[in-house]
Amino acid sequence: MSPTPKPKSVTAALDECDAALVKLDKTCCDPGRSPQMAALAATLTSARSLIEGTAADPTLVGRAVAELEEAGAQVGRLQVGCCAPSRMPLYVTILGGLTESQLRLNASLGLGH
Repeated sequence: MSPTPKPKSVTAALDECDAALVKLDKTCCDPGRSPQMAALAATLTSARSLIEGTAADPTLVGRAVAELEEAGAQVGRLQVGCCAPSRMPLYVTILGGLTESQLRLNASLGLGH
């Protein structure tokens, strides 16, 4: 029997992502980027739900990781198009949180390196 992930410890890093995204959205000077940020927020919510679901169904891990990867791609697109270097630390926080979530998820299942 494989260990099941501890969703709260895995999703704790997503809390930082959520907080950084709120700051990013509030400080963004381009209202046209709001839909992209809303889409990222929805992806983070989906990833969190999938991660939390792995406690009952460990087969959701692949979908959870794919959702984290999608969030990373969305962050990358937002970051590259950002006009304010002062916001770069927020992007770093989000990307770091996504990576930390993925590493914790895989570690909780005895996967990874």
